[in-house]
Order: sequence, then C-alpha cells, then structure tokens
Amino acid sequence: GEAIYQIGVEDNGMMAGLNDDELHASLGTLRRMANRLGAGVSILRRCSVESDTAEAAKYTAEVLVRKVPNDQKFLDVRVAVLGAVDGGKSTLLGVLTHGEMDNGRGRSRLNLFRHLHEIQSGRTSSISHEILGFNSEGKVVNYSEFRSAEEICESASKLVTFVDLAGHQKYMRTTVYGLTCYRPDFALLVVSANAGLIGTSREHLSFAVALGIPI
Repeated sequence: GEAIYQIGVEDNGMMAGLNDDELHASLGTLRRMANRLGAGVSILRRCSVESDTAEAAKYTAEVLVRKVPNDQKFLDVRVAVLGAVDGGKSTLLGVLTHGEMDNGRGRSRLNLFRHLHEIQSGRTSSISHEILGFNSEGKVVNYSEFRSAEEICESASKLVTFVDLAGHQKYMRTTVYGLTCYRPDFALLVVSANAGLIGTSREHLSFAVALGIPI
C-alpha cells in the first residue's frame, strides 16, 4: 500500500511549517520507520510557509511512503475511462501514456486504436487497455522512455491500468461490459470543455454510481 504524509501541517490543516533542522529530523524519523517496514520514501514537494514575523524560514513537505507486497512486483490500480463520444478520452490517454502532446488533430489517440474503422472515424468502439507507471520516487514511467509494456512493468513500483471505454451510444453494451467485468478500482469521467456533461456522459456517470465505483 501507500500513504502520503504532510509534514509541517497541523491536524486542523493549518500550515505551521518547520525550520530546516526540524524538517530534516522529521524526515529522518519517517525514513527509519519506513525502512523497518521495507517501504520506500520519496519527497513529492517541499513548500515554504509565509510568515509575518522575523522567524527563520519554515517549510512543509509532502512525502510518499510506498510498500509493494512481497507477493507482487508492483501495485496495480485499474481506472475505467468514461465520457461521451468526442470528449477526448483516447486523446487524453494517448498524451498520458506516451508523453507526447497532441497536435490538435488527434494524433496522440492513434497509438490507442486497434481497428481500421476506429482510425478512420476517430472513435473508440472496443475495450482497450493502456498503462501508466510510477517508479519508487514517484516519477512517471511510460512509453516515452520504454518501448514495451513489459519494460514499464519491470521499472514501475505502481501501475495504473486505464480501461478505455467507448463513448458512442451505439457501443453502450460494450461500455457496460467493461465496467462490470473488469471491476475497475476507480472511474475517470472525461467531460468536454466545449459541450459539458451531455449525452452518454450522464449515463456513464449513473452506471458508475450504481456499481459503487469511486469517480
């Protein structure tokens, strides 16, 4: 499992901050605790805390603690990608998993399509899988650096498997099949900035709620 710790933040959410020595000591304690559990520690971000007084600079830190179970090589999270047709689901996944920005004409989504009619229409009609990995330091591991899914799995300590589902009303049965049979841990609802929550987006949202899938 994994956990994110906020160091220098009080229980009520106020950013009190710690000076350099205090922060270093707190991080050292956290690393010793994690080492005893066989877990890894990585600092996600470090922020300075503004103060009206003339005190020494204070900081907060967001720290990721992750432990992969002994019987697994990595943590695996399945995410179903939902949304209406032409909402940008496949384009978004293409950018995330291949590390390349889209050219505005859907080039990034071509890496995800499996059938000729999908390439010609620009619309997903089947269930496809794409992976996005993170190493022990929380850095992205994707196809921009590795050529195959096997290499990504070997280098990642956490893997997010995206289940790209069809958005067209014609393929609604395929989408329902993907939600019920692949048992995703979470659902990602992609909403077009131009059109908003319309069409099958509302139906996809109701399916996820009915199945108890966190969105």
